[in-house]
Amino acid sequence: MSRAATARRLATMLAGEGYAAAVLTHPHDVRYATGYHSILERWTQMEPFAGAIVFADPAKPVILVIPEANLGIVAVLRKQGEACEFDEIRTFEMLNFCEVSRYADPDRPPSSLGDDAMALAGHIRGDCQPDIARAIGAALSDHGMAGERLAFDDLRVAQAIGPQVSVAAEDALDLMMRVRVVKTPGEIERYRAVGRMADRVIAHAGSLMQEGADWNDVQARICDFMVRNGVIPVDEGAMLFGGAYEQEDFIPDLFRTPGKRRLRQGDIVILETQGVFDGFWIDINRTAVIGEPGDDYRRLHDILRDAFLMMVDRLRPGTMTNTLPAIGYGHLKDKGVASPEKLLVVAHGIGLMPLEIPLPFPAAGLAGVKQGFRIEEDMLVSLDSLFFGARLGPCHMENVYAITAAGPEPMYAAPLELIVSADADARIAEPAS
Repeated sequence: MSRAATARRLATMLAGEGYAAAVLTHPHDVRYATGYHSILERWTQMEPFAGAIVFADPAKPVILVIPEANLGIVAVLRKQGEACEFDEIRTFEMLNFCEVSRYADPDRPPSSLGDDAMALAGHIRGDCQPDIARAIGAALSDHGMAGERLAFDDLRVAQAIGPQVSVAAEDALDLMMRVRVVKTPGEIERYRAVGRMADRVIAHAGSLMQEGADWNDVQARICDFMVRNGVIPVDEGAMLFGGAYEQEDFIPDLFRTPGKRRLRQGDIVILETQGVFDGFWIDINRTAVIGEPGDDYRRLHDILRDAFLMMVDRLRPGTMTNTLPAIGYGHLKDKGVASPEKLLVVAHGIGLMPLEIPLPFPAAGLAGVKQGFRIEEDMLVSLDSLFFGARLGPCHMENVYAITAAGPEPMYAAPLELIVSADADARIAEPAS
């Protein structure tokens, strides 16, 4: 069996919790288990376009379930050097693409892609099924899963396969979060490359912080830089914070909105650039000022930075994330910062999703933050430190760290310093590609 390290980790946890297999159709889970992904998943359809079956028994195969017409996508992934690992393929029809693709075109010359796609035929088992549920049901039946306890990340799939094979179905969403939040060595190495790209993106964003720059144009230029470097921006704006409510207002803490207002002396700009690189999320946050900041604001930023580093030192195996906010709050209060209660601190996992919180649903509410989770070795933890100060203005920073026994390893190298547009030497230099 050619199981990837991620599939092996999943199989181990399945066995430990008494499941015979996991049936995965959420795009992130399919990619985690097999490495398979395509543009179709970005359509955000209600129905899945691919699936994966991972058995707890290491003697059983990892099964990839895809439209027959998408065999070429697997060939492309492998040609590009991306890990796409499985032992068996089950195919199904997608609309009528597969039916049409079977007809030979006498005017189309043969291609190496066609040859590489046909080379995958040896992995295909069973007939091409009318839909994804039938393909999954046939695979489970063929591998003797009738009556077994299975974990599904979409219970609709369990319901749909019922006429083919009856299983004891349970929800796998919380399980999959606990599986994915601790990374394999290969995932951490991939994220180091993500971190290098994040440094380049934040450096480019910092270089655009100039008096007179149009806010919409700034966001478009950051998007352009990201796309040209293989990063999928979070949306058409690329940055999470900032926006204009009215022509005269620029609100740095506003979740991104369009606005024609140009940046002016004294504006504070929160640079949180988000996007996906090699499947993993970039989530880096720095604070910039247009023009020379006052001494009070510089001091505020330095206090927040020091508080941030005190919390970073606690990112070690065994620490509960809900103990971190008190450290930051205490430092701001000791230094006489007005309204230290305005400090928002969140520690969360990051990977195929920007927020990976290993707590039962619903984990993204207040209860999840108050409860916190225990940090484990090999987690990737993003630490957000966002001060929503009123008198001097907001001041934010965020970094991602790999958790090791020796201490947290930063994934981003961009300095935790204030970006000042008036001082060219103070800007973050863009690393060489």
